[in-house]
Formats: sequence, structure tokens, C-alpha cells
Amino acid sequence: MKFKTIRNVTDSQRELVYKDRQLVQILTAGRHSFFDWKQSLTFHSFDVNDIYLSDPDTLRWYARSKLLQQHVHFWQLQPDQLGLLYLDGMLRGVVAPGEQVYIWKDVGKVELKTIDFEQQLQLDNGLLREINRVGANQSKRLIRSEASVAVKPVTEFTVASWHVGLLYQDGEFVRQLAPGRYGFWQFNHEYEVRQFDLRATMLDISGQEILSKDRVSLRINLSATVKTIDVTLLAASVDQPHEYIYKLLQLALREAVGTKTLDELLLDKLYVNETVRDIVRESLTAIGIELVGVGVKDIILPGEMKAILNQVVEAQKAAEANVIKRREETAATRSLHNTAKVMDNNPILLRLKELEALEKVAEKIDSLTVHNGLDGLMKGLVTMQPAQIAEAQKQGKNHV
Repeated sequence: MKFKTIRNVTDSQRELVYKDRQLVQILTAGRHSFFDWKQSLTFHSFDVNDIYLSDPDTLRWYARSKLLQQHVHFWQLQPDQLGLLYLDGMLRGVVAPGEQVYIWKDVGKVELKTIDFEQQLQLDNGLLREINRVGANQSKRLIRSEASVAVKPVTEFTVASWHVGLLYQDGEFVRQLAPGRYGFWQFNHEYEVRQFDLRATMLDISGQEILSKDRVSLRINLSATVKTIDVTLLAASVDQPHEYIYKLLQLALREAVGTKTLDELLLDKLYVNETVRDIVRESLTAIGIELVGVGVKDIILPGEMKAILNQVVEAQKAAEANVIKRREETAATRSLHNTAKVMDNNPILLRLKELEALEKVAEKIDSLTVHNGLDGLMKGLVTMQPAQIAEAQKQGKNHV
């Protein structure tokens, strides 16, 4: 029939029927027929699976339509409130502050939990895990009228082990954060976390070309170990801590080396370490840094200076060796002289010395034939030179 209108509504649909632009009926699932003699009916179909009712024309009727109120939930949030929307006990999204929320009642059990985020900016760990588990921390899951604004409801930070985080809200320092994971509602606020390592850190000041007091060009490598002891003071004092510490140590090293000659530096190897430590320690403490240790790793001389220094060291060692040699020769001569004086006044001791010499000679001879008694043997040994004895042994003679 020309004036009869048939509307088939599925389970997941709802249709609003308007007559002369006035809401007159809401169609649920089923087959519906209408006689529209004057062609005054219009129909607006909605998919309830979308959950949210956001049509501006429809919302305009909500306040004065008891019919619409039977099918739609409504909430009005304050500017300092946000909402957690649950459907059948599961989190479905976050409602932005100050928003109006319209949700079909037929989608299931709907609940909206409100939070005064200005009083509770940090999320507890349980809620943070729940938001991440269901994917609610996404701009597309944020329920707000300004759909063009893409913003995540929660900003997250993770402070690593052995670190301390400094939390800044809208550029103002708030508090320190221990290692762990943190989430903050970022509506109307901006957050920043700066992390600082509390462990000792080693810095290398390498390849420093410095002139000593006697104008010798030296290449010096310095190593220092530092540790952060007051992160709040450090953050408030220095923008780039490592660069500041590096420059401070570099200048202290140049001051220490430039006031001493090469010989003085080589003579007192701890001078540079102690001087640099004394210069920078107070300045580092003032910004919250402890100087654990500092030391020179290398002092590299120019090629010509290295050769000259090697010659000097070689000459010094040669002179020392010559002095030792002369001292030992003098001691040996003095010992022989003392021995001779003792034997000259003691015939028995002289005889023992002769027998000792005879024993040493006998060790090198296989057989010994004695003529004219022991006195003849001793005479022969006295007159025979050591070279003759050695030659006799070389020729294979076995007697003297």
C-alpha cells in the first residue's frame, strides 16, 4: 500500500520515529508498520553496539523527552571529574572531564565511576594495569565531544632500578619517584619525569694537550669516578651534569699540570690526582655530586722528548751500575787483603788453605801419582800453573 511504511529493526538496532520533527516513538527489535497518510514520519536508526548516543539532534530532545529517558543512560561530569565507563563489569573507556554521556540501556549493565582527578592525579597500580589491559589508554577510547582532539587519558612513566625520578607538573617540581611504574591523569596538566642514576659513574678526560711549566707538551688521560648524592639539588643547579663535571675536571687538570715542570710531575706521581681532587671536590659537592676518586691514567711525552728522557734514564742506570761494580771490586780486594794478613800470622790456617786448594784440584783429576812424598806434591802444585792443569785434562792425561 502506498501510504504504509514497514520498518524491520534487528536486535542490535534502535530506531527513533519523528512526526513533524517531534519524537513520538522508539522502535525495538521486530517488524513495525505505519500508515503515513501525510508523509510526516521520519526514521533515525542507531546501532546499539556503538554504545554511545552522540547524535546532536537526538540529544537535543533528551531533556524534555521521557520516552528517550527510558532507553538511554545520562551522566553529566563536572570540569574536575572524569569517568570510568564499565559495561557488564568490564572497563570500556574513559570519559573526559565536563562531558555529557548518553548510553543505550539495552547494551547491558552500564556503570560510570567518577573520579575527582584534581585530588587524585596519580593512578593506583591496579587501575593502571586494568586500563592498559583493556586498551583504554588510547585517544580513540576517550569519550569526549571534541573528537578531533587526540589525547591519551593517562601519561605513563617507568623509573628504572638504581634510579630516582623527579616529577614535574606543568613545569613545577612536585616530588621524587622511587623505581617503579607510574601513571597520571593528564587532563588539564602536563607531566615530565627526569631520571638520575644513583650508581657511581666513571668519566674519562682523554687526550688533553697541556703545556707544563717548562713548556713541555704533554698528552694526559684522566679518569674520575662520581656519584649523585642529592638529585633535587643537582637538577636545580645544572642542566647537563655530565658536561658540567667534564669541563670542571678538564680545567682543574690544566691548572694542576701547568704549574709544575716535567721533572716535578714525574717525581711526584700523586700530585696531579691530589690537586685535581682538591680543586673540584667543593664545586661538585655544591651541586649534589660526590667525587669518589680521580687518577691520571697516562702521561704521554712527545717523540723527541721521549727519546731524550730515555737517554737520560739509560745514562743514570749505567752510572749506578758502574758505582755498584766499583764498590763490589773494592769489597773483594779488601776481603783478600784481610785474608792474607790472617794467614801470614797463622801457619796452620795457611796449611788448611793449601789443603782446600789441593781438594779443588783433585776433583778435576782421575788419578794422581805422588813422587817425593806430600812435600813434592805440594811443590809441584805450587809451581804448576792452573792453565797447565786444564791443558793436561783436555789432552786426556789422568795423572800429574
